Amino acid sequence: MANFTQLHLSNKSQETSQLNSRREQAAKELARQKVLFGSTLFAVTALSGVLLLITNGCSKGTSKVATQNPVAPLSTPSVTPPAPVAAAVPTDIKPVRKHVVQKKAPTATFTDPINGISFRYPKTYVLKTGNEPSLDLAGMGPLQMNFVQAGGSNVAAIELPKNMYPGTDFTSAFFSVSVNPELSESECSQFAFPLTLHPENDPGAPSKTKIGGTEFSMVDDFGIGNKPATDENQPSLKYYHRFENGNCYEFTMGVSITAQTGDDVKPVNRNQVFRKLEQILATVKVEPAVVPEVAKGTPHPTVEGSKE
Repeated sequence: MANFTQLHLSNKSQETSQLNSRREQAAKELARQKVLFGSTLFAVTALSGVLLLITNGCSKGTSKVATQNPVAPLSTPSVTPPAPVAAAVPTDIKPVRKHVVQKKAPTATFTDPINGISFRYPKTYVLKTGNEPSLDLAGMGPLQMNFVQAGGSNVAAIELPKNMYPGTDFTSAFFSVSVNPELSESECSQFAFPLTLHPENDPGAPSKTKIGGTEFSMVDDFGIGNKPATDENQPSLKYYHRFENGNCYEFTMGVSITAQTGDDVKPVNRNQVFRKLEQILATVKVEPAVVPEVAKGTPHPTVEGSKE
């Protein structure tokens, strides 16, 4: 019995010693595994950091390359453009005027070397020479010269087309030239008429005017020749006198109207018609008269076409 007890105690002591040895080995193995796990974890962490740095560097390099060499996208989404904004225009800027070139109507030139006078007129107007002006002009009857003394003669006259102002009471208009070598310079500045409705106010008194840079003595006639006036607002005739080279030149302008009824007929603006006639007067040139010689014959008036 005692031996059995001693044997049992001895076996139990050995088992305890073995158990402790196993525990120590397990503890050592666990400590070794912890060290190995920590080393592995550190290595993995370091490797991950290196890979992350490499990945970031590659991404930046790729971004730079992409920036330097852009690739066109396969499809571009439609983008609505912003509404245009009207630019503010300064109010003090003046608009640029376009220069419009107006073509001049073809003209002709009348020249009378005997009386030393010439002028231009549109080819569409009618020229009358010789005794024609003394017969009838623009439906206003024979032309009466407005010199204070006898001795005048007709040189030429121009009539405007009758259809120049459609829809108005305009009948025609004329521009005529006469010359009187028997007058002095002071007599040339005087006129034989017109007669007026109110002679006490003397609205037909001569005045000085300039046309084309040349000064003329001028008088308005609100009647027709020596007939009393019927319209005090707009004259029917205008007379211009100019003394040069010993001759007194008379330039007469007249506007003829007819009485028409109807709402579609308007009165013509006589001032506008007179301005057209004054354009002819502005082209007048006076030169010393040519004295004809028997051997050479008498020079005659001439008409030359012009494209000016």
